[in-house]
Amino acid sequence: MDLQQQPPRRWNAEVAGMIWLPRLIDKVRAFQADTLGAYAYPSALDQSFMRHLRLTPALIESIVRVTDSDEVIGATLRQRIPLSDEEIRTRCAAFQEKYRWAFAVLDRDDGYVRGLGYPLPQFLQRPLWRWYQRWSAQKANATSV
Repeated sequence: MDLQQQPPRRWNAEVAGMIWLPRLIDKVRAFQADTLGAYAYPSALDQSFMRHLRLTPALIESIVRVTDSDEVIGATLRQRIPLSDEEIRTRCAAFQEKYRWAFAVLDRDDGYVRGLGYPLPQFLQRPLWRWYQRWSAQKANATSV
């Protein structure tokens, strides 16, 4: 996956009954191929998703590294998540509700819907994004979440 050429899948795409997981898989693949472009991994939203489902970047990265199929990745993660199907649905719904405004911005920034993306003046977007990438890289890496 080359995120320099196209955005990751939309936040509401599902694999194994989990929203965000397809987007996360795309970002992990791009991270491993060094083609993240302007995207951050693990971003604050990635980390929140993982916390909601008791996952770690190290676990997801190791599975994605050796598996090409999204369905197999999802099934493998489901086996390792100590939650029932109902708990997973509830946690995904809570994640969706908590970040609904962020998802609206992502949809615009990624081009999935029309409209203004981040409500910041253009001259502030680039320095704030660079700061966020540095902060995110310092706060979390593949083994610290």
